[in-house]
Amino acid sequence: MEIKTLYSAEQIQEAVQRTAREIEACFGSEEPVVALCLLNGAIWYAADLLRCLPANFELQTIRISSYAGTESTGELCWHNALPDCAGKRVLVIDDVLDTGLTMRAVCEELRKSGATKVASTVAIDKEGRRSHECDADFAALHCGNHFLVGYGLDYNGKYRNLPYIGYVEA
Repeated sequence: MEIKTLYSAEQIQEAVQRTAREIEACFGSEEPVVALCLLNGAIWYAADLLRCLPANFELQTIRISSYAGTESTGELCWHNALPDCAGKRVLVIDDVLDTGLTMRAVCEELRKSGATKVASTVAIDKEGRRSHECDADFAALHCGNHFLVGYGLDYNGKYRNLPYIGYVEA
């Protein structure tokens, strides 16, 4: 499988720092914020992002998936329950916004459970593939319709650990 670089590690870090400044401007640095990382893919982005944010962002995780191979199955698999976010401000962190299925479902559940503010951020926004109405409040990077790997993005569990974001040519 040939992987072509889309964003270098340096480009990713610049985008993460810019996005962190935008998020801090929105949430501030005083009141607590639950930073809800969607595992497994978003842990790379969440780690880099949280190092750039003030200490009022508190990490929580949830494992949720919708992919098999290179395609979304169209169904979510919740591997564990959402943390209690009633009365809290929440920033949902994911690796990629593609169909919108995962981000939309997580944000809806958080609102239903009583979160006072729900915003979302993604490492990369794949534009033009939404099957569910959903946009990220903060997107570090953007791309078209490529199958992506690296920086947390995987193909059947492989290539997550690449320091850059690449794409696979069909």
